[in-house]
Amino acid sequence: MSHLLTNGQLAVDIADIDSYQGTRFDRTGFITQVRLVGSGHTFCVHEYAEGFNPAGGSGLCNEFGLHDGMGYSETRVGEWFPKLGVGLLKRVNEDGYNFQYTYPLEPFDVDITADDLNITYVVHARNTKGYAARLVKKISIQGTSLTMDYELCNEGSRRIDTEEYIHNFIGINDQDAGPEYKLRLPVPVRFTEVESDYTSGLLSVQGCEVNWNAKPSKPFYGKLEGFNGSDHSYSWELTHKASRAGVRESSNFPVAYMALWGTGHVISPEVFIRLSLAPGEHKCWRRQFQFFSW
Repeated sequence: MSHLLTNGQLAVDIADIDSYQGTRFDRTGFITQVRLVGSGHTFCVHEYAEGFNPAGGSGLCNEFGLHDGMGYSETRVGEWFPKLGVGLLKRVNEDGYNFQYTYPLEPFDVDITADDLNITYVVHARNTKGYAARLVKKISIQGTSLTMDYELCNEGSRRIDTEEYIHNFIGINDQDAGPEYKLRLPVPVRFTEVESDYTSGLLSVQGCEVNWNAKPSKPFYGKLEGFNGSDHSYSWELTHKASRAGVRESSNFPVAYMALWGTGHVISPEVFIRLSLAPGEHKCWRRQFQFFSW
């Protein structure tokens, strides 16, 4: 069943692990909405403008291995490979791994403990071709901040090399993307690997700020260069001027890279961490979100 974290200042809606039926996003801690209780400001939207889709993302949902399925290249058609936070997926053809495809699934076993302020998921390892990982994710709230603590343990005989990020489907008070939004970074940035000329014309960068020149009429995407988590404590802040509300994310890990995706109704800053664990090793990291109004 779904779960609500609330402390009188912040309310966080978390979906049941079976609500999301896709095989892309981590099913644990699938946050569909965040609300500031006093002001009523909301921050999360669904991936699709028409509303919730059981195969699509919502709110704050993370993913492991966006570009490469773990062990996929050595998996034959009809065999299984692991997707962290999801389960075992079956390879269905000779094509490369496609994060947007919904593969046949055998979900991992998950233990859940929760109260009003915290929820913890323990995803049990299941050995497949030497890959086995135990994932612990704890989501907690204090004041108007939300914290996600992760621990990944390599319990298999093969090295784990992957990446993790949160997609962050954000639309403050359900307001469409456009000039009322501003994205602030801690250092001057520039766009690289821009998906199209449309993205270049839609977005403008002025030092540490990214602005929208118009409401998007189609998806936009680009990577942000100059945002090096090894040199700077990373954070990003997205505000909506008319709503007088915003959200910022910070973390305790070196940033591999940052990207910005969105479409007409959603803006998604995405900050990636690289994870490389030898057998027996474990890695802990944290993401913290602050929700505010003025």
